[in-house]
Parts: sequence; C-alpha cells; structure tokens
Amino acid sequence: MAQAGPRGTMTGPVFPQDSWVQVRYPLTREYEHADRAGWPWLPGWVVSVCGPDEWEICVQAPELATWHDGEDWYPTCFRDSSEIRLPEVEADLDRPAGPELEAQ
Repeated sequence: MAQAGPRGTMTGPVFPQDSWVQVRYPLTREYEHADRAGWPWLPGWVVSVCGPDEWEICVQAPELATWHDGEDWYPTCFRDSSEIRLPEVEADLDRPAGPELEAQ
C-alpha cells in the first residue's frame, strides 16, 4: 500500500504507462456484485497514470473482449495500488510484446 512521504507525496508501487500488470476485475456479472477482494487477477496494461495512487488499466483478458469495427476491444478501469500487481512469471510466450490493441 502506498504511504505519504515528504511533502505529502505518495510512495509505493509504481506502474509505468504501457507496462504489463495484473488487475482485479470482475470476469462475470456474478462477480460484479460480489466482494471486490474475490475478483480474479486478470492480465492488463497501464493506459495512463492518473494520479499518485491511481492508474487507468486496459484489462486484456480474452473472455472480456468485444468485437467492434473489425477489432477486439477490451474494457478499461481505474484502480489504486491495492488492486494492481506486477504480473506473475508465466511461460506464456504467445502474449504480445506490449499493448497494441485498442482500449474501449
């Protein structure tokens, strides 16, 4: 969790723009009404840094993709550091090298 540092600035995890992360996000409608702590960790990437402890994330889980104008579109959300983490080491070599698909 981020803590206030000198002059009130926040210190804690830093997730740079365009970096891969995992984010808590409801995978189904049933999850939407459940406790957020029970939401699964899904792959995503940082669209933008919005503030000292807020990021806009594109959730790039295939199950959430929608088809629009001939492209896959993925949902975006705003999260603080308690709902974002660095990706776990995976052997998934099919994952794109970086964010390259449109965010919804």
